[in-house]
Amino acid sequence: MGNEIPSFSDLKRDVVEKDLCTLCGACTSFCRENKLHAIDMKSGVPDYVNEENCLKCGICYMICPVTKEMDEKLKEFYGEGIGKILDVYSARSTDKNVLSVCCDGGVATSLLNYLLDIHYVDGVISVKKMKGGRSMPILASSYHELLACAGSSLATVPNLNEMRHYSTYESILPEMRELVYGGVEKVAVTGTPCQIKAIRKMQIYNILPSGSIKFTVGLFCIENFSFNVITLSKFERIVGERIGDIEKVNIKENMMVKFKDGSKKEISLEKLEEVARKACIKCQIPFSNIYADISLGGLGSEDGYTTVIIRNEKSRELFEEAVEEGYIEIHPEWNNEKREKIVEKIKIWTEKKEKKS
Repeated sequence: MGNEIPSFSDLKRDVVEKDLCTLCGACTSFCRENKLHAIDMKSGVPDYVNEENCLKCGICYMICPVTKEMDEKLKEFYGEGIGKILDVYSARSTDKNVLSVCCDGGVATSLLNYLLDIHYVDGVISVKKMKGGRSMPILASSYHELLACAGSSLATVPNLNEMRHYSTYESILPEMRELVYGGVEKVAVTGTPCQIKAIRKMQIYNILPSGSIKFTVGLFCIENFSFNVITLSKFERIVGERIGDIEKVNIKENMMVKFKDGSKKEISLEKLEEVARKACIKCQIPFSNIYADISLGGLGSEDGYTTVIIRNEKSRELFEEAVEEGYIEIHPEWNNEKREKIVEKIKIWTEKKEKKS
């Protein structure tokens, strides 16, 4: 590209056409926010809808989480590899309602509920599972709305006759403009590494509505899955059960599946690669979500607990307050040895993912 400013044509060539697009929606959000309407989601991926409207400003290319633009600046703030780590815990929610629906220990739900209760944020942008196998981003502003977003399940996939495509990944950025309204000035966001990285890039450029985001909860992300009729059949063959029999899934070192009859099964991620999103397999963004204020996931913690990575002083302060106020509890046997083992495990998986991509 030389010294020329890259345009969406370059983004399409370098990212979309190489199956690297994370579908985060950053590029289309910028274009829509500025009323350019040059690009939008088309046939499931970003594409031109009116190329003549494109300013060729290069912003879409810059804020894409896949491109290397701005990586050096991000590295200054957030580090690389496993990122900046102030502390690590294994913890869980103290709320029985949260624990009954969450993936790990429910720390994300209870921490975000605490942020709402103390009015640190006015709302939380998260993903809610809907009837009929769909999910959608919502602005949760109450405990019950947060509870409706807790947990992860594949069991809500609609009947095959109705299904053309289903994904465990839900884009949040294109919806933020519509969600942040009516005096909501401070929001928290839960997101995958690619989503949080895109948000940080947008914040550097002061691109609306990223300025409304006051706190980010980053979820560990090793793989998300995309299903059509063929890949769903493959998934059910690997799992050995129909997807409708699944109550909950969780990804740690492997995929942990809990069925409605109470039985459980552990499946290696290598076996699931044929149904994983292509962009996830090729992703080079650190899985432990180094760009977030606080990173959460199941890796390294025992069942029923969440691994918590404190990335900065503010997240440390808020997390410790949530513990003191009884929203969250630290594992009773937590110690430095367990902390070091988790950090080492995160390093190993980070290196493993880097080699794989």
